[in-house]
Amino acid sequence: MDQRTILVVDDDNGLRELIRINLEHEGYAVIQAANGVQCVTAVREQCPDMIILDVMMPEMDGLEASGKVREFSQIPILMLTAKVQSDDVITGLDQGADDYLIKPFNMDELAARIRALLRRLPPAYRPLSAGDAQIIIDQQKREVRVRNEPVDLTPTEYQLLRILAENAGKVVEHETLLRAVWGQEYTKDNDYLKVYIWHLRRKIELDPRSPKLLLTEWGVGYRLVP
Repeated sequence: MDQRTILVVDDDNGLRELIRINLEHEGYAVIQAANGVQCVTAVREQCPDMIILDVMMPEMDGLEASGKVREFSQIPILMLTAKVQSDDVITGLDQGADDYLIKPFNMDELAARIRALLRRLPPAYRPLSAGDAQIIIDQQKREVRVRNEPVDLTPTEYQLLRILAENAGKVVEHETLLRAVWGQEYTKDNDYLKVYIWHLRRKIELDPRSPKLLLTEWGVGYRLVP
């Protein structure tokens, strides 16, 4: 089975290290972030399989970070909270968390919660086909094959393709793509997006001027044929 990567987000360095040691002992790869801003960046750039996310943090707390991650990803989120009031738990779930664990917690319970969330994940390979063409994305290795040939994508092109693949068959709006890949400040830059879509088509389409895989929905967004 491919190794799963878990992003641990907490401003307590000691707790992060304790979680890291335990998770690596369980066979997971671990990346870390100290606040919500770093969390959102890490999800965009490193594509972990799930997030362990503390609520109370400086700069951007876990609730806000969870909401921002949910704007572009359905990655499982396990929220850590020292608060026990039901309103705080409800707020976390409303912001996109899949589960929560109250501090202090037992590491065995944490491991069980992680296993339960990861069982919901699809396989690392995500086959998408259109006619005689096929796109395969290996999210663990960050590799893409088109018509059984490896394709070299930039990190930005990879992120675009990954998001479109996660929504294969559905129209992904311009604003959603821009926010997911570049951030909130780029949500109106449709011309910027067009340039990257063109570069992506040059790498995955037989004829980028007559695309069969990555289609334009005029005035709305783009759709990857499932």
